[in-house]
Amino acid sequence: MCVRSYQADRPQGISFSDHYPIVQPILLQLILPMSLQDIPQFLLLCREEESITAFQEALTQQWPAHETEPKVQIRIVNQSLRDVPSTTPFDLIVSPANSYGLLDGAFDDAITRKFCLPDHPYETLTRAAQQVLYDRWRGFVPPGTCTLVPFPESLASNAWGCRWVALCPTMRMPDRVSWDREVVYECIWSLLGQVEGWNRGRATGRIERILIPPLATGVGKVSPRRWATQMVLALRHFVDALERPAHWSKMDWLDAAEHHRDILPTWNL
Repeated sequence: MCVRSYQADRPQGISFSDHYPIVQPILLQLILPMSLQDIPQFLLLCREEESITAFQEALTQQWPAHETEPKVQIRIVNQSLRDVPSTTPFDLIVSPANSYGLLDGAFDDAITRKFCLPDHPYETLTRAAQQVLYDRWRGFVPPGTCTLVPFPESLASNAWGCRWVALCPTMRMPDRVSWDREVVYECIWSLLGQVEGWNRGRATGRIERILIPPLATGVGKVSPRRWATQMVLALRHFVDALERPAHWSKMDWLDAAEHHRDILPTWNL
């Protein structure tokens, strides 16, 4: 299997073993139809070998065409967030947040420490996120959705060029969510919808690169296999929706059942 990247963008200091080969660079606009131009590159932040293996297997099994005809750029970054260097820039970071925008636990804490400390108060990003959540959701954002939060001006000039945090809550409060059978799929679809919608028709200020960790595999206790499979299926289905608007904009129950059948086996992973 091939994890696609631009060789020119390959960061220094990040280890890519022979298990994660890099495809030769090709200009994006030459290989993607216009309908896919607004999907960003995914930098998949995976520290655990189990998560990397699960994602690669899911990509091979659920989207075999991706190996020969990749329609979404995906690159594995085998590091912790703390160690991601400025030579790996990204426009947006995904928070598998709780429903109240409290960015102070697990990966959310890592985000806060990365961008707020030591020059700004610890709660700077949390307060910005909660203000957006209040304006749009009156303070509670349902799990499975995505809310784009622009960085406050004081945090916008950072070494990674990150200007956004995407709040994709997988849980109301920190707890096990393995009972929520499709929350990863819902979060990834919502993320794609928000970012593709933002980029559509926009020449400047686009969100071109997303840094995203595995969702709900920590406190949420979702298995790496379920996370990986649902993420790949959401990517594949979203690409299909862009390529086949006539199908996705005029579904009947048979059409809906076809896509539902893809998801059903993931409930037991």
